[in-house]
Amino acid sequence: MVSLYQEARAALRQFDFRPRKKLGQHFLVHDTVLEAILRLLEPSGQDEILEIGPGLGFLTRRLVETAARVWAIEVDPLLAERLRQSPLGSHPAFNLIEGDVLKVSFDSFLPGRRVKLAANLPYSISTPVLFRIFELRKHFSVLVLMVQREVAERMAASPGTKAYGTLSVWCQIHGRILGRVSVSPEAFFPRPKVKSMVLKLALYSEPRLAEETLPVLRGVVRAAFGQRRKTLSNALGSWLKKSRGEVKALLEREGIDPKRRGETLSVDEFIRLAHALEKTELTAES
Repeated sequence: MVSLYQEARAALRQFDFRPRKKLGQHFLVHDTVLEAILRLLEPSGQDEILEIGPGLGFLTRRLVETAARVWAIEVDPLLAERLRQSPLGSHPAFNLIEGDVLKVSFDSFLPGRRVKLAANLPYSISTPVLFRIFELRKHFSVLVLMVQREVAERMAASPGTKAYGTLSVWCQIHGRILGRVSVSPEAFFPRPKVKSMVLKLALYSEPRLAEETLPVLRGVVRAAFGQRRKTLSNALGSWLKKSRGEVKALLEREGIDPKRRGETLSVDEFIRLAHALEKTELTAES
């Protein structure tokens, strides 16, 4: 039986393709990891799935065996053409979108109902892609993501840890992590220099605070983590362009010590602080 590694090498030789570092092209060639992704995603005959970065289509062909419909976004024109010419190209459940995931319009092809998302995210753009997915969260119910282990740790980090930051808060207001699988560099061809992780994030039906409050929360979080050495009152004062006294009074009303640093605040405290700012005149000046 031909292994995924052998199949990948043969396919790349066939159309004289060299993986490009610029696009972070590392193809998953380990059956065990592929099975782990499928276990986390739990595709069924009723599911519609968006896949980001299908590459050589190893996961894609497993998805179309079960799911009702699969959309695949591929940025590389050579890989996109290979997918079109492969058996996937004529599969009734398969829909190829050639383009950049940071630019394509999800509204133009995804249905009004929520779909599952599977993604092998290039390390260089994983964070901006994640933030875009959160912005377009109305389309998705579950995210199963292959990311650099460091990114996965940031997504799941707790307050007071080195990994805790803006991505941690944003991830945890939108959903909860239900599973993680570590992936070694040997699972890819070519091998990356970093370790990876598959992470399952179940999105809440709505974020943990109202959509109109998200811009306030974004400002609070960026101020708090943008100046980690500053106390919370100083960091927020610089962002809001308000006196320390005004900011200190607000924090104390919310039961938050003004001398604390931003990375010690829990997600619940960030949410509470955003609500408090929204109700006062202490908003950031343009």
